[in-house]
Amino acid sequence: MFRIGVEPLGLEPSDGMPFIGNHVGEAVTAYNAAATAYNRAHGYAAGSTMASATIDRSDLGLHTTLVTFAPGLDLGGEHVRFRIEGLLGVSDRVRAIGAGIYPLELALPLRGGAITPYLIAGGTLRWLGRSDSDGESGGLVTLRAAAGTRIGDHMVVELGVGLYLLGGVYNSAVLQSMSGYDPRGSAPPPPADRAVAGGEQTGMIEYRSASCCSYLRSWNRLPSAAIWRSSGEIAKSLPSRGP
Repeated sequence: MFRIGVEPLGLEPSDGMPFIGNHVGEAVTAYNAAATAYNRAHGYAAGSTMASATIDRSDLGLHTTLVTFAPGLDLGGEHVRFRIEGLLGVSDRVRAIGAGIYPLELALPLRGGAITPYLIAGGTLRWLGRSDSDGESGGLVTLRAAAGTRIGDHMVVELGVGLYLLGGVYNSAVLQSMSGYDPRGSAPPPPADRAVAGGEQTGMIEYRSASCCSYLRSWNRLPSAAIWRSSGEIAKSLPSRGP
């Protein structure tokens, strides 16, 4: 099944955040030092329209909406299943590529399987890269649960909750350029969120849907096969493999 969804990311940095927490602190310190030196070198008073304002951790969050394409495979029985899916997400700020694994899917077929509500739980792991600039990359980890309904074999509607998300993007070259920034030039220091952006998020609500219009005939329903001589005469008819 090929699912399409929308994920509103709102990753916010916090103290003690794993993986990118130290980089966030380094970027804030380096940028504020560069901004202060730039303002002093050019005689800009703090708060003036020409001055570079200082920042804090909250300025380095990652906020964007991913449109996610998720081809997947559901395996298992009628009531208990396992899902694995590929993930490709795009937005105006980042792109994401990875996979999702859901070891637990509980389904309750109704009306002879015409409608099947289900619950699912698992997680995703994705590589993140900036789509609006070069050189920044990172990752995104998500713990996810969802409730959905399969309508026959042709449609799925799913509402998910990102229970916990952790991720972001990082560019060491930009961070180093801020540390060695020369305030005497005309250009202000590079934006700190080009060095690092990301954080944590809980309770993200996202939506997915899928439709399938193709129908593949099973081998058991194929007509009887035949072997033909070069003249076109039927040489031998094979028995039917199904009704």
